Amino acid sequence: PTTTPTPTPTDPPTGSPTRYLLSGGGLGTAATAGTATVAGAGGANSDGTPRNPVVFTATGLNLTHNGGQTAFDLFVDAGQAVGNGVQTRVSYDLTGDGSWERVETYRYFATDPVPGWENYTQAAGLHSSTGALGNLRGGTVRVEVWSAIGNNPSTIGVGNRSVLRLPFS
Repeated sequence: PTTTPTPTPTDPPTGSPTRYLLSGGGLGTAATAGTATVAGAGGANSDGTPRNPVVFTATGLNLTHNGGQTAFDLFVDAGQAVGNGVQTRVSYDLTGDGSWERVETYRYFATDPVPGWENYTQAAGLHSSTGALGNLRGGTVRVEVWSAIGNNPSTIGVGNRSVLRLPFS
């Protein structure tokens, strides 16, 4: 009888492509609902450039790029503030060596002055992007959220609310 060769073992993937923004700055599995405060822009126009961002990070990720695009759904509330706009950047360090191979900055989301959650998604469109995606091997993903415009702070829902869907499997 012939035997089938044993496949070469590979490291199992670490992490899930679905990540929630967590209190304390992590990106992980869903947790208890909470909030994080995004400081106001203080009258400055920070469109495209993070200024005092709230940062969420996941490290040590081993996932295979599936050819898709980054997707996110952030719960945002500016309360009764007029003229606020939050912005998001998603950065990928594919090997965890400290260099960002792919950086995606999305257009800011102009909030309404009515209390209650609004959904800011990747449908806002890219403001800019650099680099290319590839497989994550011990990689790092970082999400930065800041006020691009507006004087007042905004709130983002964390824990089981705001989610990042990575284009990996």
